[in-house]
Amino acid sequence: MKKGKTFLRYAVGIIFSLIYIMPIWMVVVNSFKEKKEANLMGLGLPKTFTLDNYIQIFEGGGIVRAFFNGLIQAGSSTFIVLIVGSLAAFVIARSRNKIISNLYYVFLLGLVVPIAYIPTYLVLDTLGLMNTHFGYVCVHATYGLPLAIFLYTAAVKGIPRELDEAAMIDGSSCWYLYRKIIFPLLRTTTATLFVFNFMGVWNDAQLPLFLLSGDKWALPLTINSFYGAHGQEWNLIFADIVITILPIAVVYIFAQKHIMAGMTAGAVKG
Repeated sequence: MKKGKTFLRYAVGIIFSLIYIMPIWMVVVNSFKEKKEANLMGLGLPKTFTLDNYIQIFEGGGIVRAFFNGLIQAGSSTFIVLIVGSLAAFVIARSRNKIISNLYYVFLLGLVVPIAYIPTYLVLDTLGLMNTHFGYVCVHATYGLPLAIFLYTAAVKGIPRELDEAAMIDGSSCWYLYRKIIFPLLRTTTATLFVFNFMGVWNDAQLPLFLLSGDKWALPLTINSFYGAHGQEWNLIFADIVITILPIAVVYIFAQKHIMAGMTAGAVKG
């Protein structure tokens, strides 16, 4: 019975793994095929291996500009979320003031309130931030802060207050306490939030359509250059997708060990 159950678990695991792996394999392998062969969307290895698809998208797809657009947008918004979220959580978790403590629940409303595109558009337009990296970064930072404050607050509450008291006795300021003691102890939660926020902004293909012009789009929307009403160049689309997912895959691989630990800490502590 035990061997049968073990075999069944492995079989189910392999099946689900293949469901996730096969689309990735199809994208990667077809990115090295010529146009006619790539249009068939087969899973086999290319009959004629070519790098021309990657050369073409770099030469005519605006890939380099889009890469730096995404890096600026994802990096800046993630930085704001991590710093502002951890500072707010530090104050909320350590404050004995009921008003400040209740602000925690106000921030949590951001986890359930849906995105309002029209008010967001009107606010940015009024402030003169439409079609700017700064406005777009602020919007994404706003959407990412509720989760950051939720996880950071739980993590800070799990840090003994005795550390604060010992630091204060030694003459440390609140800023020094946060920067040198509290924030370094939040590295697991920070890694989790970094991956989630960076991936969310990098892969966003909806908000840029409303808030940014084409010259400020990131990599996911460069696919539009090769997909139109009168023709689809699937060999170039597959190559573009590989370039798009490669940076975020690298980030995820190096940070994945911290993700579950960070989510567990945020769910248990507090």
